[in-house]
Amino acid sequence: MTETPGSDALIDIGDVNEQLKSSIQGKLSHGSLWNFQCCIFRVPATLRRHNKSVYEPHTVSIGPFHHGKEELKGMEKIKLWYLQDLLSRAPTPNTSLEVFIKHIRGLENFARDCYAEPIHDLEGDKFVEMMVVDGCFIIELLRKNPAKTVPIERNDPASNMPWAILALYNDMLLLENQLPWCVLECLFNLTSVYEEGTPSLTDLALNFFKTMTLMTVRAKPNSRIFETKHLLDLVRTSLLSPVADEKPECPVWEVIPSVTDLLQSGVKFKVGNPQDILNVKFNKGVLEIPPIFLQENAESIFRNLIAFEQCHPGCTHDITSFAVLLDNLINTSKDVDFLSQKGIIVNVLSNEDISLFFNRLYNDCLVESFSYSQLSQELNKYCRKPWNRRCATLKREYFNTPWSILSFIAALLILLFTFAQTLFAILSYN
Repeated sequence: MTETPGSDALIDIGDVNEQLKSSIQGKLSHGSLWNFQCCIFRVPATLRRHNKSVYEPHTVSIGPFHHGKEELKGMEKIKLWYLQDLLSRAPTPNTSLEVFIKHIRGLENFARDCYAEPIHDLEGDKFVEMMVVDGCFIIELLRKNPAKTVPIERNDPASNMPWAILALYNDMLLLENQLPWCVLECLFNLTSVYEEGTPSLTDLALNFFKTMTLMTVRAKPNSRIFETKHLLDLVRTSLLSPVADEKPECPVWEVIPSVTDLLQSGVKFKVGNPQDILNVKFNKGVLEIPPIFLQENAESIFRNLIAFEQCHPGCTHDITSFAVLLDNLINTSKDVDFLSQKGIIVNVLSNEDISLFFNRLYNDCLVESFSYSQLSQELNKYCRKPWNRRCATLKREYFNTPWSILSFIAALLILLFTFAQTLFAILSYN
């Protein structure tokens, strides 16, 4: 019997292919990689590269992503001090480690699903311990500063040091440094005595961040939002318009002219409602923009809010759209200077820093639905009318000072008197 040449080789190759097939199938995921509860993400490298420092905590780690970092271990003792202070005060019968652990362990799986990646290095007890310690620290911090709903001890290691509070403001609004809201709410409910006038967890949080949220007034809870995901999400929703957007959908949008170009086209600027920071309106040649409070942490807040919108599929791109709007309006320090004079920008930074900051704020971001598309078309339509530009030029060159206006009125009166005198002379002659 004659064997076919190479038959052994064919059999061997078939076995190898079958082994490779089994290997690949073993690596395939049989479940969804995405969980609808997921709301806390690591910032993608494409966004992080623009300014790595604004995405990473410098004082305290909250949650698992930065837990155990050597440079942040100093705050771990302060967290435990706050937990001990809460247990010693014992505001309710449920204020005990046993009750905390029992309830948070019941939320463990849900809390884990809130993070965009598996937390392998914190299994079981370690994860629950971190949630309890970090959660109680945040709740006590919110109660003490600036609400003072609980007494602040003289030896308080954080509340009595202004630099520490300022650093905590920033670190607690980082996307990678969040605890699920359900964990905070659970611990808050277990340790709260409900009486008339007692602030809610939402009220305490917004009061804590009242000077850090880009608004010139204290933010209020948004009645349109039914579920809060974490502290950063709470701040974001407090910035959204409190009323439903009734503007018609307009998928096409145009680049908005800068402040300088708008002024040359006769557009006037007006300060809008400070309680509705994203509600920019244009009507009859007047652009109404609510005041924006920009301080040293402005870039960190903007970038983390934008990163959250870019990572979470359930988020609208309101903050990203607002960043695009401001980037279009602000090209140079002259634009910032004009908006500052109008009270639209309230800042502690230099005009040059602000203009550079906005010009690179939303790089590598995608705006799927631009919130100001209708506004962009209305502004460009207004600017394209030659009559508006001519009137603005006339006003700017000939009526820019009271003396020039008086001179024009005087010349006009002289012209009228001369015309009247000539007319009377002609009538008299006839």
